[in-house]
Amino acid sequence: MRSDKDQDLRKLFHDQLHPEIDLAGKVMGKLYAEQKTKERFFVKYKVGLLVAAGMVLTVSSAFAAVNYTLTNKLGNVVYEHKTLEEVNYTPPSKEEQLRSLKSHGFANDLLKEGTAAIFYIVSDIPDMKTYTRSKRMHFTDISALRAKMKDQSVKIFDSLEGKYKFTSAGVDFEPITNVNPPSPEEQAAIVKKLKKQAEESKKEYAMIPVELSKDHWRMFINYTSQGKQITVQMSRTSEKETILVHKDWDLKQEKLVVKGVDMLFTDFGTGKNIQWVYDVPNTTQTILYHIEASNPISKEELVKLAELYLK
Repeated sequence: MRSDKDQDLRKLFHDQLHPEIDLAGKVMGKLYAEQKTKERFFVKYKVGLLVAAGMVLTVSSAFAAVNYTLTNKLGNVVYEHKTLEEVNYTPPSKEEQLRSLKSHGFANDLLKEGTAAIFYIVSDIPDMKTYTRSKRMHFTDISALRAKMKDQSVKIFDSLEGKYKFTSAGVDFEPITNVNPPSPEEQAAIVKKLKKQAEESKKEYAMIPVELSKDHWRMFINYTSQGKQITVQMSRTSEKETILVHKDWDLKQEKLVVKGVDMLFTDFGTGKNIQWVYDVPNTTQTILYHIEASNPISKEELVKLAELYLK
């Protein structure tokens, strides 16, 4: 990364025109969350040097401090909100934030699209932590996107409401070690191997490749019309997703029922979004749908867009 960290971070966390910027997932989630719990932390617009690395965000990640949930067909909660106070959240140190940013930088420079690796960053911190990173696949050809997502139980439209046309998409398949975490013994062996590799190479990092899951993924699709953009995010998982929010956030959120499907609608000031869960047939997995747009956009318009995916 460049020495001008402030500008780097502003570009990284505010550029929503490009699908590779996944504030809802890879960046924010991995900076602040333990991989096993899949918890993610969001804050309001607040950017500033390295401290902001884990506390930056976009309004697309903002939610009201209310414990709303979505459930699967069995009635199990698969999406929930909790406050930072409820989980006794402790922010990472500046050194830990720096290591995490470095691992993202190395992943961006060294990985090919559609690949993943486990990184070890040389540091004075003796915890021997590793970072699992992947690099997103990008698409501007909707046929290629459909081919990649074949048999994933997901709908991909050429356009929305006949006016918003497909422009671009990004797909991240989850590293298999995030889906099936290694045992403590396996993790210790990985760390030992990476540390030795770093010592022998005399580099600031070490890495080993890791396979990607075939059915756990996150996808962003951008649709535009006369300069206005609609973003549809879909994530397929077999785990519960917990969103961490601040208790003092004052955002408007309500639960809706659309054609028998529970949905969460959020007005975050500069835009709005709507979310719901789809149960993948013959599996225990779900796909979380999230449609978002900046103002002007109404709740009724978002509901109409959501209904396209319910047909």
